[in-house]
Amino acid sequence: MTTREEEPVGRNKAYAPLDRLYHSPPRLLLAVAVAVFLSEYLVMSVLASLNMLHHPLHQVLDALLLVMLLLPILVLLVFRPVKQQLAERRLAANELAAERNKLTEILDAMPAGVCIVSRDHRIEYANSALVREFGPVNGRTCFDYFHGRDEVCPDCRFDHVPGGHTSPWEWHAEKTGKIYEVFETPLRNTNGVAARLAMIRDITARKLAADELKASRERLRSLSDHLQRAREEERAAVSREIHDELGQVLATVQLEVSSLAGAYRDHRYLTDKIAGVEQLIAGAIKTVQSLSARLRPALLDELGLAEALEWQIKEFQTRTGIHCTHDILLQDTRFGKEVATAIFRTCQEALTNVMRHAEATRVAVSLEERKGRIVLIVRDNGRGITSEQVRGRRSLGIIGMRERAYMLGGRVRVCRRSEGGTLVLAHIPCNGTGETR
Repeated sequence: MTTREEEPVGRNKAYAPLDRLYHSPPRLLLAVAVAVFLSEYLVMSVLASLNMLHHPLHQVLDALLLVMLLLPILVLLVFRPVKQQLAERRLAANELAAERNKLTEILDAMPAGVCIVSRDHRIEYANSALVREFGPVNGRTCFDYFHGRDEVCPDCRFDHVPGGHTSPWEWHAEKTGKIYEVFETPLRNTNGVAARLAMIRDITARKLAADELKASRERLRSLSDHLQRAREEERAAVSREIHDELGQVLATVQLEVSSLAGAYRDHRYLTDKIAGVEQLIAGAIKTVQSLSARLRPALLDELGLAEALEWQIKEFQTRTGIHCTHDILLQDTRFGKEVATAIFRTCQEALTNVMRHAEATRVAVSLEERKGRIVLIVRDNGRGITSEQVRGRRSLGIIGMRERAYMLGGRVRVCRRSEGGTLVLAHIPCNGTGETR
């Protein structure tokens, strides 16, 4: 027993040859011609068998018999395909209308404005979002609708769109006072006539947030720069106080103790005690000198950046036992105070990170001047820094190095070396934003 689902399948199989015939006009015409010929031949044969070819009514009988034979054939080979073609066209039209309605609903549901502009700058379609934003179209041109102009805009981008240029661009609309991101792409109809599809999205809030974020970052960087400057000034002041005041007091005490040792050189017990005190005072003086140099080395202000870096590298090797090499190639060792301080502190922070985290046995430092920029490179053979450590919130030392360089128009890059270890690369303009050399 045939089910409902099987009936269309059987019918489609039975009519498959006829469907192929209907979709081939030459074959259909040939079939109609053959049917007419065979029908006429059959009618003539019937009339001949009845001896009615010369009957006065043979023409009427010929026509009646021909019509009777051709009617089902014409229904099958002419009227049915016409009916089928009309049905297929109606179905295709209904499907096309449904797809068009679906596309219209999708476009109307989009939050961004969408429009189609013809070659003569007429707006052929606008979705609901665009109408809500700019008002009814009513067949207006794009330059009238969007800009209130009577002629094409001098900077019209229409000629670039058919060539495939679809990069987005920003537009500040005087009509609404908002900022939009416009994305245009070419469209072509069946005749090959080009049009453009434009999607317009309101990015005013995003731009304002981006501007506010940028301004906030600039304020934070200005604050960071101010704090860095204040910190350096405070370090220099404390360094001078320790070196001048405390160092002078310790030197005076050392002289007094030395004179006391000369006065009581015959008392062996007192002489031994005074010698111990002299050693303590000498150690305190060295500690004061080291502390003062770490806060703000006098070499940086007195002799320049190259000598200060050499002292720092040698002091680091002495303190940590890590083998250090340096290569300093500078045409001029006198740079602006801000630039010299930034390079010195960057190298100091890089060496501190090597000591704390790298587990390295060798460090190489190079400093040179390239095309108006000072380039500092610090390499080690340690375990290497990870990308998470570079971007981590706790990497305050790396953040400080970058901010110092940024405020002077430079950059700092910290990364893992392919052969192992960590690379710190800093380059800062020789003039920067501080004092000139």
